[in-house]
Amino acid sequence: MNETTLLIAFIGVTSVAVVLQTVILAGMYRTTRKVGERIDALSIQVNDHVLPLVEKVRNIVDESAPAIQTAVTNLTETSTIVREHAGKITESITEIVDMARSRAGQADVLADRTMQRVDLTAAAVQHAVLSPVRRLSALLEGVTVGVGEYVGGRKVRHSKAAPTDEMFI
Repeated sequence: MNETTLLIAFIGVTSVAVVLQTVILAGMYRTTRKVGERIDALSIQVNDHVLPLVEKVRNIVDESAPAIQTAVTNLTETSTIVREHAGKITESITEIVDMARSRAGQADVLADRTMQRVDLTAAAVQHAVLSPVRRLSALLEGVTVGVGEYVGGRKVRHSKAAPTDEMFI
């Protein structure tokens, strides 16, 4: 192959490549133009539908902002008041529990004293009742023994007095 043929082949291949590039670029241009038209249509739809909706939402938010701010402020104040009252309630409950414990202790002491006094009273009553009964029993025993000796020397059975613990219930 000589140089001229080789040069003609390269020029042919380059021409085909340039034509092919031109066709590809024309296709890209056409595709880009279609995409541009779709974007324009979408832009029109966004402008017609979405932007008015966004504007309405913005107006609603602007109108509601003071009410929302007031509600947040009220909620904050209410939370502070509730916290303060909860602290006071806790203090009151603690005070009531302490008073109840104190009263329970006083009631326990009172019950103990009452039981001691009941025991002392029972002992005093037992002593006051049983002492004369014992003396009377001893006197009757003496009279019985004396009469038995006087009447004829017979041995009279001695009845034993009941123990003091059994006599008092």
